[in-house]
Amino acid sequence: MLWLKAWLETRWKAAFMLLFGALFYGVFVWLARGAPASYRMNWLMGIPEWSVFVSVFVTVTLAGTGIETESTRPGELTKGGEGSKLYTLALPVTRARLFWVRTVTGVLETGAILLLLGVAEWLLLSPPLAGNLGDALETFGLILFVSVTVYAIQACLSTFCDEGWRIRISGLALGVGFYLHIVHRLPWAIDLFQLIGLESPLVTHQIPWVMLIASGLLAIVLFAAALTIIQKRDY
Repeated sequence: MLWLKAWLETRWKAAFMLLFGALFYGVFVWLARGAPASYRMNWLMGIPEWSVFVSVFVTVTLAGTGIETESTRPGELTKGGEGSKLYTLALPVTRARLFWVRTVTGVLETGAILLLLGVAEWLLLSPPLAGNLGDALETFGLILFVSVTVYAIQACLSTFCDEGWRIRISGLALGVGFYLHIVHRLPWAIDLFQLIGLESPLVTHQIPWVMLIASGLLAIVLFAAALTIIQKRDY
């Protein structure tokens, strides 16, 4: 029941994110076809950079979906929201199980959407712009791994922020992080923009293990923090 409930509460957001991705690539194709031949390649080469934004946007939107509105935060009342929250809390399941069901549901939805968008990007770029298949698969794996870290940040925020504030804080953090990346003030080991940018296998033809491990450790710490808050908070 928990899995079905999580899917029913998140399916429309997932569908909206898939539509958003399709429109994103559709605009790029339309601009590339309408541009002169000398500029067409420049439009296509801009896809990987903007796809980082799309990946983060999809993850931020789907992360924490259903968590902050029901099981972990007593937020603002919405139509049917209070009854749904009370029903969920009355179920004979632990808070930890409820958290992990919703988290895994969101991660699977995010991964599926990013996979479809990654295939679309591969088909649009095609070799030699997209590199070889091995590098492309490794790059997609890194993007998915980083997305899990971003998801962990959102899941932690959702335990004490409503969705509106979570989005605002995430947008601010993303902007500050990108600025620090541009001015080279962000520590190399946690520079996620570098991880799926200049340090990605498409450029270096190798996996940046140090950044990968740092990203994984950060995700574990944040998921553990979110779970601790959920279990100790009074509702």
